[in-house]
Amino acid sequence: MSTLDVLVHLRQYSGDPPALRAALALSRRLDTVLHGLYVAPIPPAAFTSPETVAVLVHESDRHFREAGVADGWWQEKLAAGGARGDWLVAQADALDAIAYAARWNDLIIIERPQQQPDAPLGWGLVSRSAFAAGAPLLVIPESAEVGELGRVVTVLWNGSREAIRAVHGALPILRRADSVIVLDGENRSGNGGLLHLPGFDLRRYLAAHAVNADFRPSTTSADRGAGLLAAARATGADLFVMGAWGHSRLTELIVGGVTRHLFQNADRALLVAH
Repeated sequence: MSTLDVLVHLRQYSGDPPALRAALALSRRLDTVLHGLYVAPIPPAAFTSPETVAVLVHESDRHFREAGVADGWWQEKLAAGGARGDWLVAQADALDAIAYAARWNDLIIIERPQQQPDAPLGWGLVSRSAFAAGAPLLVIPESAEVGELGRVVTVLWNGSREAIRAVHGALPILRRADSVIVLDGENRSGNGGLLHLPGFDLRRYLAAHAVNADFRPSTTSADRGAGLLAAARATGADLFVMGAWGHSRLTELIVGGVTRHLFQNADRALLVAH
């Protein structure tokens, strides 16, 4: 099994943050290198006086220097969890730093804060990272009790490009899972007039990658997001795999959508891709 490079974005470098717990739980099932990343925020220049900008820049510099010496804390946490990795510090816009570091990582672990859970708008750091990073995201709700991760995995399947990318990104986890359940909601009635695209058979794909999955039909309810979340929770999974923002963020803001609902309400880890 190949080694998985995992970027772990941390909002703090003390205590026991959820992203760290998720990273260590993942490392117990997979061979991983955990790259911890803390981003010292840069101050906004717009609508700010020059005097205020100078104070904010000084504060950002201080955060950057202090975070640089947190490597000892990170290495101590990794050693206690039987994991390995390194410590990265950036002074930049958080999205820019995550998208840059994603270039040499297979997976990004990122927390969804409870106070600003990213939805309904979808323009928070989690959603913007899904669009910009080019790698799957493991989204950890701040309130999640992360114990095991990847023992029982439920795939929310609709046949979309985003869902295919999420499954592909989750393959290392799916191979090692004790149980994989696929809630199959794919609409196979047509392909939108594109008559000659190659077909994708998820059953065959998973079997070819040594993933033994239990396929179960998923029916659409009036409130599709709530219905899917309830069905996924009923499987007892500790991880949900799904495509993110298959519709535009503006559309999901106005009419609602699965991504919006799960980002707001899921209390389990979500592995998503766009």
